[in-house]
Amino acid sequence: MNPTKTPVDPFGVANSFQKATEYWLLNSVDYGDMLLKLVSNLQAAASDELGPLLADSSKWAKPEEDSETAFLNLVRRQSRVLQKIHAVMGGWARDYVGRAEGISEKEKQCSAFWIGQMLNCLSPANYFWTNPSAVQKFMRTKGRSIVAGYEHWLNDANSGDMVKIADRDAFKVGENLATTPGQVVFRNRIMELIQYSPTTDTTFNIPIVLIQPWVNKFYIFDLTEDKSFVSYLVNQGFTVFVTSWKNPSPEMRDTTFEDYMLRGALKAVEVAREICGAEQVHAAGYCIGGTVLSSLMAWLNRDPNRNGSFPIRDFTLFASLVDYSSPGELGVYVNEDSVAAIEKLVKKVGYLDKKYISAGFRLLRPNDLIWRYHVHNYLQGEEPPKSDFLYWNSDATRLPAAMCTWFLKELYLKNQLIEEDAIVLANRPLSLRRIEQPAYIIGAELDHICPWKETFKTTQLLGGPVRFTMAGEGHITGIVNPPSPRSKRKFWTGEVNGESNPEEWLARQPERTGSWWTDWVEWLSKDSYRKDPPPIGSSKYCPLEKAPGSYVKEE
Repeated sequence: MNPTKTPVDPFGVANSFQKATEYWLLNSVDYGDMLLKLVSNLQAAASDELGPLLADSSKWAKPEEDSETAFLNLVRRQSRVLQKIHAVMGGWARDYVGRAEGISEKEKQCSAFWIGQMLNCLSPANYFWTNPSAVQKFMRTKGRSIVAGYEHWLNDANSGDMVKIADRDAFKVGENLATTPGQVVFRNRIMELIQYSPTTDTTFNIPIVLIQPWVNKFYIFDLTEDKSFVSYLVNQGFTVFVTSWKNPSPEMRDTTFEDYMLRGALKAVEVAREICGAEQVHAAGYCIGGTVLSSLMAWLNRDPNRNGSFPIRDFTLFASLVDYSSPGELGVYVNEDSVAAIEKLVKKVGYLDKKYISAGFRLLRPNDLIWRYHVHNYLQGEEPPKSDFLYWNSDATRLPAAMCTWFLKELYLKNQLIEEDAIVLANRPLSLRRIEQPAYIIGAELDHICPWKETFKTTQLLGGPVRFTMAGEGHITGIVNPPSPRSKRKFWTGEVNGESNPEEWLARQPERTGSWWTDWVEWLSKDSYRKDPPPIGSSKYCPLEKAPGSYVKEE
């Protein structure tokens, strides 16, 4: 891999198509059969809709229809025909790669992903004259909808953004998002630590430290009051601390994964222990926050001066990976050439820009996070929706150069964290099997970023007892899952006692209705007792400003 030279095709899009083409050139008879089948299917798709009309031209328009209705019916008919043709072409394109031999599964997955992007882009619903609802609205508003849509597009283009998925004026962090009362009690160059104010007369003796991912902002755990994970935990009687990461600038280009572990996660634990006068904390990490927490647990268990005390009583991983052998759909972006291209890019500016991160995540769900809003905002001229989830989703962050390249190389490409002593951080080799403390691990059934079966693999890599929970929903909604009497969500939970197959483990667990939050609180509170709430901050760590602090507001 040569980081000084940018590959022409860093994501390997063309490579697998080239291999498929070579296969079909050597199997021309089979390829001819595929072409004949394509032509036949295209004819069938067109004749289903157009056949009756060609046989009887009087069916093109009914006498009682006015001109507007007749025109809209023509647009609808045209759209139906093109949708069927689009479906036929899509199936053929997938077979072109999928049926070719001599292509690895990873290359086929990559090709299927990019074919999907192309087909989504070319869907007739995404174009004005083949989207009947857009045309109808244009006629009903006398053209005002398309003018508004053009203004939306122009604003997005001028700001360099993809299509907006949320009304950016409807929310403001600290006013109607991230409003749980608290104080910033510590700040360094990469992190602010927030301590939340108690709402109960007594609190549990062991505080919770939440290590948030730095790919997004922390307030996914403190959205509106009815969805706030932080508020729920505080109301249960826990003292809660949350990391709020600084949005990296070029000056942070040399910030490493080790910095996030020691100056972020470990420092948060130290501050929480000092303020609460606690020997230990409950530590929990979400997504990449869970990866750094796992690394910290391995690092602490390798301490040669350890005298029996340990600062973390137990740890929890929310939708986190430590084994990157099958890293979900994000894996389509990662190969040696793509990492080389990213490395060159981040060395130049000092960070991976948030627009690339946002685009990468949105392309994993293009219909839900791109094309739906292309139609809604541009073709129909509607305002972006007022959604707290989508606002948070669009409030992206950057990644510092050193951390970004190390993470991609050592974890995504080499998968070193699962190897014994393969990674050395702060002079200590890491081994997950040395971790003896209890673990609670959560995977989400529909998670496409950290698939639940991949999160289950962590249970086989640790040296202590493990409780595993599979939540319904996906990477965000499976974790942000507040209890509600109206909730129809489900989860499955239980101890892992030697099961290595996730399906076998799941088959043994009863299905539960509601939120897994209640099970986690019960697990955390075992062998704990309640006492007077600790102060907010201390003489060593004085309160600096009200939550949610300053770092979360940095663009």
